[in-house]
Amino acid sequence: MAAQAPTLEVPTDAELLQAQADLWRHSLYYLTSMGLRCAVELEIPTTIHKLGGVASLPDLTSALCLPPVKMPFLGRLMRVLVMSGVFAADDSSESGEELYRLTPLSRVLVHGVVADEHHSQKYFVLAVTSSHCAEAAFGLADWFKKDTEAPVPSPFEDMHGVPVFDDRTAVLDKDFDAVSNQGLAAHDNLGIATILRECGDIFKGLQSLTDCCGGDGTTARALVKAYPHLKCTVLDLPKVIVKAPVDGVINYVAGDLFHTVPSSQAVMLKLVLHFWSDEDCVKILAQCRKAIPPREEGGKVIIIEIVVGPSLGPIMFEAQLLMDMLMMVNTRGVQRSENDWSKLFVKAGFTDYKIVKKLGARCVIEAYPHLKCTVLDLPKVIEKAPAHDVIDFVAGDLFHTVPPSQAVMLKLVLHFWSDEDCVKILSQCRKAIPSREEGGKVIIIEIVVEPSLGPIMFEAQLLFDMLMMVNTRGGQRDEKHWRELFMQAGFTEYKIVKKLGARSVIEVYP
Repeated sequence: MAAQAPTLEVPTDAELLQAQADLWRHSLYYLTSMGLRCAVELEIPTTIHKLGGVASLPDLTSALCLPPVKMPFLGRLMRVLVMSGVFAADDSSESGEELYRLTPLSRVLVHGVVADEHHSQKYFVLAVTSSHCAEAAFGLADWFKKDTEAPVPSPFEDMHGVPVFDDRTAVLDKDFDAVSNQGLAAHDNLGIATILRECGDIFKGLQSLTDCCGGDGTTARALVKAYPHLKCTVLDLPKVIVKAPVDGVINYVAGDLFHTVPSSQAVMLKLVLHFWSDEDCVKILAQCRKAIPPREEGGKVIIIEIVVGPSLGPIMFEAQLLMDMLMMVNTRGVQRSENDWSKLFVKAGFTDYKIVKKLGARCVIEAYPHLKCTVLDLPKVIEKAPAHDVIDFVAGDLFHTVPPSQAVMLKLVLHFWSDEDCVKILSQCRKAIPSREEGGKVIIIEIVVEPSLGPIMFEAQLLFDMLMMVNTRGGQRDEKHWRELFMQAGFTEYKIVKKLGARSVIEVYP
């Protein structure tokens, strides 16, 4: 006996009418996209700009050399594009005609104008709304039904037989290949000045940087202009590098980031990884990790990508999800959440990362390689230590020598020793590190006795001090006591970075 279908809940009249309107919107959104494409093909944003930034419907019809009979239809197109935020409109108090103006969105579509920080997005629109991309999306249901072995080709590749941005794409359609590559370059270069203004500190102190898939070096030249001491290398495919300008400023290297990345202090992946699968991203990131020094020498990978998440609000979140759909339909890549990024970094051998800044729908991320760590302890301890390819074990006595490094950590050590012994230990640590300007510091994890943490924590701290008094020559110290020890050992400043329960993390500077 066939299972009985569940009863369908009937919407209220108000819900039904709203559902109908929503259905229209979602089913017909492609007309907004095609309307935007039409405006770009007709050069409407550029024309309004050339007309002084404001234009009436007759002005546009005349300037675009359109037949007068088409003017009412142009008005209907402009009405939709005004509603969607591509253009702005207001009534002229004199003629009563509607006047159209540029918005920030349509300004980035103005073409053929040379201006600082302006990278026209005309070809991005033409590429993503092309018939080839639309056909791939149109066949999405058939693609889902098809049983395909991994690696799964994108709907674009499945339909057209070639991937997008491939050497074979030009065989499919030479004009589409050219437009796609122009659109990609414009998309990638948009916003580099904003990144330098908002996140310039990530480049300060760097001596060298490799820009992977850096194209003609537009981004690299912007970096060198802002930081003249920075030695920039652009890595890209031979077919790209052969067209790059020879300017003596940027070092261009033809190659494949899956196999080798030129050595530098930092590597930048700007809008690269979203084109690739997780497996490919791990391979790319692993090559980047090999190209940079340890973290204490400034080694890092700078990644500029979307980090998918609703926290930026519904508009930005929708933009991120639509970009993810673009990747799914046309490439083997994906837009990733922070959790996705974190997993990739770990698999590629990175030990830490930081989201430096959220810039619109994108983020600037720093991924850090392992620290070059040395463990100092007594010979009887070191002889039992396991062999490790990252950790260097040194047998010794911290009263007499501490191996040189950028930072020294004393984790729950000093509370075992008297004030006199602590000064000796801290003095040896100070000798082992460089100046503060070079990142030198001593990291101390200890109790800082104080009642402000509440009676329970304070009692725990005092009981630990009693434990030290009964069983060692040491003690738990308050902040004033710690400060006196640091000054006696020759340090000039300190900072309590974080209070973690009854303990604190302290940085002490030479």
